[in-house]
Amino acid sequence: MKIFEKIKRYAALSTGNFERIFGDKEVPILPEAVMKLNEALQEPECDVKKIANIINSDPGLSVEILKVANSAFFGFKSEIKTVQQAVSALGLRNIESIAVAYGVQKAVKNPDVGGFDFNLFWSTSLYRALVSRELSKELKMGSPDEAFVAALLQDIALPVLLKEWFNEYKMVYETWLKEKRPLSEIENEKLSWNHAQAGAWMAKRWKLPAIHVCCIGLHIEPLEKIRKIGLDKTSAVPVAISSKVPPRESDQKMLKEELEMCGLAPSRFEEICDKCVHTLEEIANLFNIKEVKLPQSSKSE
Repeated sequence: MKIFEKIKRYAALSTGNFERIFGDKEVPILPEAVMKLNEALQEPECDVKKIANIINSDPGLSVEILKVANSAFFGFKSEIKTVQQAVSALGLRNIESIAVAYGVQKAVKNPDVGGFDFNLFWSTSLYRALVSRELSKELKMGSPDEAFVAALLQDIALPVLLKEWFNEYKMVYETWLKEKRPLSEIENEKLSWNHAQAGAWMAKRWKLPAIHVCCIGLHIEPLEKIRKIGLDKTSAVPVAISSKVPPRESDQKMLKEELEMCGLAPSRFEEICDKCVHTLEEIANLFNIKEVKLPQSSKSE
């Protein structure tokens, strides 16, 4: 079976029976321009002018794209004055990353539940996205841009579950706060589904590419499982490894084994993580993160 077919097949499997489980629930709605952009970027021949027109239809997205294009992070020599110039300069994959981040941050609200730090959530998500992108480059697995977006959204179901579906999720969350057990283990025990599956289902509803759906659904799984289903050369691997940073005590052994499986020395992995902490501090404001926070040691997911 070809890789693309495997991705499509697992994307369908990973979303499970969520249409039945949450048929009466609403998924946060992405801005219309972001939804249209997601679809347009998946077309075989993507026209720069068409992409620019979609972006221009949303003033907030236009401002965001121009802000990022003119940031020190990209460091273009001359000012980018129009969205079309920004699309040409940044490239379609960077445009996708910026647009998805903008749209999801607009759609997903702070659940305002005790024990959940929304700023910490976004700081950690962006950090993991940066690590995933660098691992994709280092290991030559998948696309760095795919790895970035999928890792950024790997835990996106958590704030939604806590805000929109709290009645169904309350017992899981309260147990997780009390016990030092993986969140997914508690979810599967009490609900027979987990936040990775819920996130994959949301990504599918948002019309994100199948590879993103796949990576989100697989991020809590060991690399051995990813290998068995034939996705070990895709972005699923860097995303899954990124889910274990900052390293939690419960993840140390598995992380060491998985880095060995990938042929990546722990010292090199530490260098990548340190670089990404520095990058996170540089670009956090571009993703509207007011204060960079990372857990010293966090609960398992």
